[in-house]
Amino acid sequence: MRGGEGFMANQFGIALRDEQALRERDKTCAYCHKAMQTFPEIKAGRGAREDLASIEHLNFDGPFYIKDGLRIEDIVICCIGCNSSRGVRRHLDWFKSAYCAQRNINPDTVAVPVQNYLREFPPDLKQFVESVPWTFAKTHAETWPHEYLVRDQVNEALFVSFARHIDRHGYEGRFYEMTHIYFDYGEHTYWNMENIINRCLKSETTTGAQKRAS
Repeated sequence: MRGGEGFMANQFGIALRDEQALRERDKTCAYCHKAMQTFPEIKAGRGAREDLASIEHLNFDGPFYIKDGLRIEDIVICCIGCNSSRGVRRHLDWFKSAYCAQRNINPDTVAVPVQNYLREFPPDLKQFVESVPWTFAKTHAETWPHEYLVRDQVNEALFVSFARHIDRHGYEGRFYEMTHIYFDYGEHTYWNMENIINRCLKSETTTGAQKRAS
């Protein structure tokens, strides 16, 4: 039943006015830019199911509901085809897929709200990264020079927020047999390992380390 401005239009608790604003803004798919169809149009045979407009959560790990902290800034409208293809993959990993290559979907071609999300780095995290004292890892000075932070030696809330940001906005990469989630900011590449966050210069990433070790 409708109930004014706060009426929830969908299962995620997004207010009707907010969903309407999103659909007015995202008239084409936020990823592949195809013209999307409504459910009645699909039912009437004027399009395939993958053309159906759907709500897309940019954060692959949530929150998925307004009551749990979902932000309108973290939602776009995209076609079912793109929504299903991406699934729960990080954007930078999904962009490497054949699906995206065939449709020219990449960080430069996605809609502006998606670009803004991918570039988002909150000021408090920037200040944390730039001001916190990083410790040089002496045991790896010759094989892979890098620095690190220990969770219980810095502001824990900011440490956790930055680790979560790395997981959400980063990309998968391999270091020998291990797979990490890497995040690039400024001159450095960052990765999270339980209670430690590491960083190294981009020139000292896994490729350089493996070459020196071989």
